[in-house]
Amino acid sequence: MSSEQLPQNYYFHKLPNGIELIGQYMPSLSSTTLGFQFDAAVIHEPADKPGLAHLFEYMLFQGTKPHDARALNEAFESLGARKGASTGLETSQVWAQIVHTKLDATLELLREVILQPTFPRNELDQMRNIVLQEIRRRDDEPMSRIFELVRSNFYHGSPLGRPMLGSDDTVRALQRQDLLNFWQERYQPNNMLFAIAGKFDWEHVVAKLEELFGSWQGNAQALTLQKPQPSNSIALEHQEGKQEHIAMMVPFPNYMDEDYYAAQVLSEVLGGGMASRLFVEVREKRGLVYGVSAGLAGNKQVGVLRVYAGTTPEQANECLKVIVDELRKLEQDGITSDELERAKIQLKSELVMRGEGSGSRMGAISRSWWYERKFKTISEVKEAIDGVTQEQVLKVLRRFSPLSPLTVAAIGPLQHDELVGDTLSF
Repeated sequence: MSSEQLPQNYYFHKLPNGIELIGQYMPSLSSTTLGFQFDAAVIHEPADKPGLAHLFEYMLFQGTKPHDARALNEAFESLGARKGASTGLETSQVWAQIVHTKLDATLELLREVILQPTFPRNELDQMRNIVLQEIRRRDDEPMSRIFELVRSNFYHGSPLGRPMLGSDDTVRALQRQDLLNFWQERYQPNNMLFAIAGKFDWEHVVAKLEELFGSWQGNAQALTLQKPQPSNSIALEHQEGKQEHIAMMVPFPNYMDEDYYAAQVLSEVLGGGMASRLFVEVREKRGLVYGVSAGLAGNKQVGVLRVYAGTTPEQANECLKVIVDELRKLEQDGITSDELERAKIQLKSELVMRGEGSGSRMGAISRSWWYERKFKTISEVKEAIDGVTQEQVLKVLRRFSPLSPLTVAAIGPLQHDELVGDTLSF
């Protein structure tokens, strides 16, 4: 891709070994955020080792050949760098945020983390214990567990349904060799996207990445997933108590879909804030919940509209009924012109507020490049939101029913008939 094809202040370069570099120059900033993104995430774990990718994220920073864990942390701190790693269902990222003058030294440390990790045995048990604590916390918090329950059923039979943290048993069974194997298989140059946003000299960035990573050779095997086939289903997890947590997922346009921004408008109208239909109808008018929301999720395979409600067992059946009624009204009638305009204003405000920092822009350009191999500037996204019409909203609702195929999950004391009654026929 030539520079003439790129928006102003956006950059792309590909090294001979396959590493792709992208950047957004933000001259008003003094900070820089940079990240190395890999297709090395939950869906890439061996089927019998759930939790490996998350433990791997922790272990990356526990030592390199030149530095042990303490020395590595001190080296980053001496640069004033914020650093970390994150793991999702489809990708993982190693990142740092710095004052722009510390770029070279930070890149050299991150090269160690990526190319020379040692996964020391003396740190493994400590990091494993941290993950086990996270698993216990997840298992103790229904609000966290409900989303894994609904996702595992929505993506039934697909790696996209795996638990992000794994289980107590699977994490205890992970060994250092599992980490080494995952690193060798997934951390390869053809599998890496480097992104930078903030203040930088692009030619210098390219030269430095060529110096540090240009001799790296290898190929990660591409992963092909079958497209999930969600179906109408209800999953209940019994837990005594005074709360009933309900979550729903239904297929909707994903990030690459031409109707994605119309879908964003729909989710905003349905459950995006205090003026949304669910908040007004379920909480304000009837007082049925202490929390209710809706939003978009999804991945390369399929987009998702997700709804959550936290209520009491006594009110759960009515709560579910009102939510289903609102989904039915949405499907039948679409949205009003006033709702359309309010949603556009809210979405654009959130876009501007998120887009003011180098960290959010680094994440945004990584996402748009990974999904579509192109940049979406803030102005282009605003134009796309502004361009949403009621006709386009109705088109989404013709293509994607918010009620079918519907995956419902609940955690609480209620049995199926007590929760569902005659609200759903499956």
